[in-house]
Amino acid sequence: MNARIPGTGPIGVPAIAVPAAVALVPLVCFGHEVLRARRARARHRGVLDMVGRRSARLRATVLDHDTPAAYCLPGRRPRIVVSAGALRLLSPAQLESVLEHERAHIAGRHHLALAATEAFARVFRWLPLAREARAQTALLLEMAADDRALRRHPRQALVSALYTMAAGHAPHAPGGAFTVGGPGAVVRLRRMLDARRRPHPALCGLAAAVAVGLPLLPPLLGCAPGM
Repeated sequence: MNARIPGTGPIGVPAIAVPAAVALVPLVCFGHEVLRARRARARHRGVLDMVGRRSARLRATVLDHDTPAAYCLPGRRPRIVVSAGALRLLSPAQLESVLEHERAHIAGRHHLALAATEAFARVFRWLPLAREARAQTALLLEMAADDRALRRHPRQALVSALYTMAAGHAPHAPGGAFTVGGPGAVVRLRRMLDARRRPHPALCGLAAAVAVGLPLLPPLLGCAPGM
């Protein structure tokens, strides 16, 4: 008896292999991005241990640098870094709002969403949507961190801190770090200042869900029957 497994004929093999490859390649690329960013953060933590000083009051590492900057290293060993220039320029209320912004990135595990869109952009680089995905996701994640900070601190404190620090750059921040003056600082300032036209929370949640789920769309389409 020569039983034949369905889908293993000359046409059936590509019908299985192609969707499997479409699903597998983005996942492999995602894993590579996560590991690459993890190694970069680990190297940077080693540098911070040598040149920075821990502040128990701020729950952050202070870096002796004149440029006002703040950023976080997410992951299993998270670290928030703030420059001495930021400590000199920011008021206590501004500083607390900035630190809360960085804590939001860590608590929300935003680095995983960013790694997913980076993998999506690398695998499907010929798609205009893929080329825009990373930048737009990074902006959405910054807005999500802004919103969490605004729930605990006055709007004026975060707006003025962002305005003060937007021109600065995090000193020697590695790839995958989230800086408070990061992507779309002007857009974020306009959004926070124009409270009357602030989008409904449901719309913000939908935008965040789309940003996180977008990299999973090609694998799902590839595995769908009859596609």
